Amino acid sequence: MDNQIKAIIPDDESILIEGRKLVEREEIADVLKAALQRDPDFILVIEPIVNAPYMGVGKLLYTCQRIGVPPENLRYTMENGEVVTFDELRARTPAEPV
Repeated sequence: MDNQIKAIIPDDESILIEGRKLVEREEIADVLKAALQRDPDFILVIEPIVNAPYMGVGKLLYTCQRIGVPPENLRYTMENGEVVTFDELRARTPAEPV
């Protein structure tokens, strides 16, 4: 699939997108805005490194939401390598009652 972009989350501070190490939210936003302009239906595959750095994933998701990347364009890579939608991820890992 050529409209797929992989975002690797190696730690809580940086995100690797299209081979570029991005740290600042504006840098991330600029790359994702350009991707949206090229193809509004692009798929962003989020791939955390072992022990999912939640702050890094949160930073990416917040930026996606802020610039208007549709939630249906987001995918998440599970520990076994399977790529799922966020609806599938939510169904597999239901939130515990508060």
